[in-house]
Amino acid sequence: MVQSGDDLATSISEALTAEKIKIMDGDVIVVSQKVISKAEGLLVDISTIKPSTKAKLLSKRTRKDSRLIELILRDSPQLIRADRKALIVRRKNGSICLNAGVDKSNVKGRNIYSRLPADADDTADELRLGLEELSGCRLGVIIGDTYSRPFRVGQAEFAIGVSGIEPVIDYRGLKDLYGYKLRFKSVALADEIAAAAELVIGQGAERIPVAIIRGLTRLNPSDKHGLSKKLLLGRRIDLFKDMI
Repeated sequence: MVQSGDDLATSISEALTAEKIKIMDGDVIVVSQKVISKAEGLLVDISTIKPSTKAKLLSKRTRKDSRLIELILRDSPQLIRADRKALIVRRKNGSICLNAGVDKSNVKGRNIYSRLPADADDTADELRLGLEELSGCRLGVIIGDTYSRPFRVGQAEFAIGVSGIEPVIDYRGLKDLYGYKLRFKSVALADEIAAAAELVIGQGAERIPVAIIRGLTRLNPSDKHGLSKKLLLGRRIDLFKDMI
């Protein structure tokens, strides 16, 4: 059980040793957002929050606790939808999600909620460097979180923080099986990896916050920073921009 201030690289390394698993070059370590938020001290007791006038007005519209809405607004420069069905915002990093990612699943305490990391790419970078130092291997790290998807039933795991790999494979200009040139094909590899890891990590009481993805031949190593932003469409090219 992760606590505020825990060194996740050390915790993961110790768990690997206990389970007699060795990290290998090219492994991608996928970590649940919730343990990241716990380690970074991002659990908030909303009973300590004084809601603003805006939060109180939105509380009447959405039927949500005004203190919770105030916490959501602190991470959200743009409000997209607010009613009894959903509170959808654009976070400071540009991502669009329900409740700014604030939730209380797998968080102990009636009034305790978790916030997303301010910069999940920074966190992924730090974790990757720590794991590489402890293991001596070249690694990728992905921080995964569960998101709803437009026009699809259910949620899926997305990559909100990426380090050590390119998150998108661009097939444009390449040819398919029958020689046709691909014009629009880009694959969100980091999201696919996060979704694959969720099959092991789960959503409920599994207590498995970390999964290792091994043997990816399409993996493209990278030292660039801020890679998860490549997974976000700018409003200029978003097909649904007029809806929000």
